[in-house]
Amino acid sequence: MKASSQWIRRAVLWGATGAVAAAVIVAGSSAEAAHTTLRPGSGQSHAGSTKGPGYPPPKGIYKPFTNCPLLNPLMQESVPGSATGCVAGIVSSGSIKIGNITTKVKASAKVKFPVVVQFGIWDPPNAANQAGSNQFTGGILPPPSGLAAQLVSIGQYVPGGLLKALGCPSTNRTVETLCREASRRGGKYLKVYASAQSAGPITGFDLTTWFQPLQFKLSNPLLGSSCSIGSSDNPVVVNPSLSTTGSAVVEQDPHPKQHPDTAVLKIPEATATDTTFAAPGVTGCGPGGTANIAVDEAIDAAVGLPSASGVNSLTLNGTFYLADTFAPHNMARILLSAFKESAGTSGKAIDMPFTPASLRHFGIRLRHR
Repeated sequence: MKASSQWIRRAVLWGATGAVAAAVIVAGSSAEAAHTTLRPGSGQSHAGSTKGPGYPPPKGIYKPFTNCPLLNPLMQESVPGSATGCVAGIVSSGSIKIGNITTKVKASAKVKFPVVVQFGIWDPPNAANQAGSNQFTGGILPPPSGLAAQLVSIGQYVPGGLLKALGCPSTNRTVETLCREASRRGGKYLKVYASAQSAGPITGFDLTTWFQPLQFKLSNPLLGSSCSIGSSDNPVVVNPSLSTTGSAVVEQDPHPKQHPDTAVLKIPEATATDTTFAAPGVTGCGPGGTANIAVDEAIDAAVGLPSASGVNSLTLNGTFYLADTFAPHNMARILLSAFKESAGTSGKAIDMPFTPASLRHFGIRLRHR
């Protein structure tokens, strides 16, 4: 492949990677309070997971990348001179509206980052731009612990809790029983948390927009373990657009001789928005069996589900990072070496302005549309 075409595809990947980072941020916009939050530099792999990334927690410019699948054999198969790297995305604030319920996404007193996402990117031999578009068909790899470890987040409370979600009081005996039990027990029985989970692969990368199927699990002791909006068979498919207001910066590895053409792209103040997605009704909510039908119908009526396009919306704010190597061979090994070196060094990164010239240093050329 000619260098010029590599640069163009490279530029597409950088843009698509930013979209992917925000896309997964969307997927992690709300989660159960029981989840352990992954913090950049914490060294944590995932709640309940013992399988780490295979390298010590990196420092310096690589600090956010605590769970990249650099040891995955697929990352060793990237096309020479093409893309291999790690993505980390962090949500700081935002909101998501489904039906008539709007849930804010925010940090807690103990956890600064409500959502952290991580995954790896690699450039398989058959990767190519789709004709007539900027879409990139490169590969996305989850952390070593699997797809579930791709995002970790703290719980986001659904306003109104269970009583509002059920439309209490109710004329239905099953629903009214839950209303009374929740009121009697109080505490966690009155609260509902929404947990967004992946319901299929991300598709349609086109620089700053993409498609992502989700399902939103509703958690409360009285709703059972299978209560959700959407499913793998009937997901909520979001199609966000990414915009940025912050100044991007490229930070070169502090040891360029050992780790050539290796750097981190940081883009702060990124916002993902979508007002076009539809949402199906809930399923599997309640004490079980046929009793769930009444509970599902009560939640649908109270929340306003199913809800059509134009009713729902999301706005999520955060920062994403891309650690990347553009070398003629062994890209994953070079990046892994840079991570390990950063864990035991005080070397200072070289900041470079985010310009076409700085990107060309890494074999990247901006594509003008």
